[in-house]
Amino acid sequence: MFRTSRTARSPSFSAVSGEHEYARFAAGLGDPWRVAALPHPGFAPDEPLPATAAALAALHAQQVLELAEGAPVLLIGRSAGGWVAHAVAAALERLGAQAAGIALLDTPPSGNDPRGYALMVDGLLHREDRFITIDDHRLTAMAAYARLFREWTPEPISAPTLLVRAAAPHGPGEEPIASWRLPHETVEVPGDHFTMLEEHASTTARTVGRWARGLRGGPPSAVAQPVTSKMP
Repeated sequence: MFRTSRTARSPSFSAVSGEHEYARFAAGLGDPWRVAALPHPGFAPDEPLPATAAALAALHAQQVLELAEGAPVLLIGRSAGGWVAHAVAAALERLGAQAAGIALLDTPPSGNDPRGYALMVDGLLHREDRFITIDDHRLTAMAAYARLFREWTPEPISAPTLLVRAAAPHGPGEEPIASWRLPHETVEVPGDHFTMLEEHASTTARTVGRWARGLRGGPPSAVAQPVTSKMP
């Protein structure tokens, strides 16, 4: 039996990342999805940063369990946020639970890929005025999260994984950044690393929704995506 579909969202660690990244995506999912955001600690004043990637994953895993209320959950991570989504899925499995699935949106293969950080900086330089004001807290947190995941590699999990790759490279001569070393399915959507969640967000959302509806046992009831700002 499934309740209203839910998701949990995880954007990248950029100082300009946050819930706004998924506004169009969430609208594109439509009913009956219930979309929730899980805040990464440390991006606001007086918030402590996690000591390790494992500590962050354990925190978000508990939040997902509370959000789901026993119903299946789809984890979604954009760019480096895909690393968090995968780490949360692994933490859930250690607790005896399991995500219904994970959708990685143009996620690099690991934290030691320098192209991911180059994209993060590019987004910071070109999107500050459009989305959010950068301050010292956000810049410090961005650097701290980059260090946390620099040596991180994904561990095998049971949850099915979808890698959603942007069709267009970001910048002339650039190679696609998205790849994944563990078992997964791959789909390609219009746009580049950024526009796949901007003007092409509805197409990206429909693609993820179709995959989720085809998961064994039926569609998940939640989507959870950790974000870099507090929930309202």
